[in-house]
Amino acid sequence: MNVLRGVASVACLVVVLGGEVRAADTPKPKDGPLGMKFVAMPKGTTYLGWNGTKGSAKKTEITEDFETAITTVTQGQWTELMVRNPSWFSRDGGGKDKVKGIKDEELKQFPVENVSWDDCQEFIKKLNELEKGKGYVYRLPTEQEWEYACRGGATTEEECSYLFYFEKPTNDLSSTQANFNGNYPFGKGEKGPYLERITKVGSYPPNKLGLYDMHGNVWQWTSTAEGVSVRVLRGSCWSLSGGYCQAANRHGFTPSYRDGPLGFRLARVPSVPVGK
Repeated sequence: MNVLRGVASVACLVVVLGGEVRAADTPKPKDGPLGMKFVAMPKGTTYLGWNGTKGSAKKTEITEDFETAITTVTQGQWTELMVRNPSWFSRDGGGKDKVKGIKDEELKQFPVENVSWDDCQEFIKKLNELEKGKGYVYRLPTEQEWEYACRGGATTEEECSYLFYFEKPTNDLSSTQANFNGNYPFGKGEKGPYLERITKVGSYPPNKLGLYDMHGNVWQWTSTAEGVSVRVLRGSCWSLSGGYCQAANRHGFTPSYRDGPLGFRLARVPSVPVGK
């Protein structure tokens, strides 16, 4: 993998509900197409890039209100729109033996993966055609938007000075909190399970906004480009150690690159600017 370490500067690049654990005070999500749900994210000032090093967090303006999906796009949502399932961990994928004991209905709730940035754009194009006239435009989040959402919409330096975000932020991570290689926890986190595969979205505790899998499970493409040939990913994946799951950690690949750990989460904005 091409690791883009840390966000030195954003300007230079940077209760149980439906069987899922949710924080009691999370905002009520809004319905979207294909069974998706979205949470509103207001524009404003935040501090991004904190990686445990003094001075790493940079004051950043989120210039547009947007909404972010509470989960990554699932295999069921992808196939409903695109028909063919490209996922490595699917019935016909290279990792099919790892999911042979998973029921079909549950497997539909696994994240779609093995998708390139270009593949995501095709999905988004079809989704926008399907939803034309219904009030929203769908897109990938920028990496700044993604990290802002990951940190639970935090707006102060203190709130943004943690590495991982669940109902409460923390600097420790165990694989009982997120899907990564549990043999390599982070900080004071204890060793935990290593599934050796992805798992159903929403299987782990969300952050305070009700967003799931912001750490681990699959890397998530963003719209942000570094140079002309790299698109930035966030969130880390099932196969790496806990340290890679930090909110500020970044990877990047060319837009055409596909791999088993690569998925995506949608953002959306009103199709007509507010007030128009």
